[in-house]
Amino acid sequence: MTRPPESPYAPPKSPLEQREGPPTWERLATHGQRLANMLVDQVAIQVLGVAAGFVLAVLGRVPRGVTAFAVGAAIAFCYYTVLESSFGRTLGKLVTGTRVIAEDGGEARFGQVLGRSFARMIPFEPFSFLAGPVGWHDSMSGTRVIRIR
Repeated sequence: MTRPPESPYAPPKSPLEQREGPPTWERLATHGQRLANMLVDQVAIQVLGVAAGFVLAVLGRVPRGVTAFAVGAAIAFCYYTVLESSFGRTLGKLVTGTRVIAEDGGEARFGQVLGRSFARMIPFEPFSFLAGPVGWHDSMSGTRVIRIR
């Protein structure tokens, strides 16, 4: 049985819909892009932290010590989890033209994004990129960050 021809009225497919299988080393984001992602995302997380601190101060509940650390960690965890599971991108990835995908080339699943966010909490995790283009939060969660432009 032959495949029916595609409709001339069908909308064009975006490059994100056309899966090419597992990403090759050439498609992976560079160290420079990954560093820029981290810096932009850290600025965004700091802005969210200041906003949360302001709201908590207005409410008369200024966190100190361990509580302040826990609030900051929760903000970072939610930032990465919500944006990467919803859009496959954070603000840093939007700026650098990169995206999170599953190791097999498909969309990253929520569980994988959750794993990425938990792995980011490992002390010294950013130094895992010194060994290659894939860090612990990529390898542990079965995801990769690729260039899309």
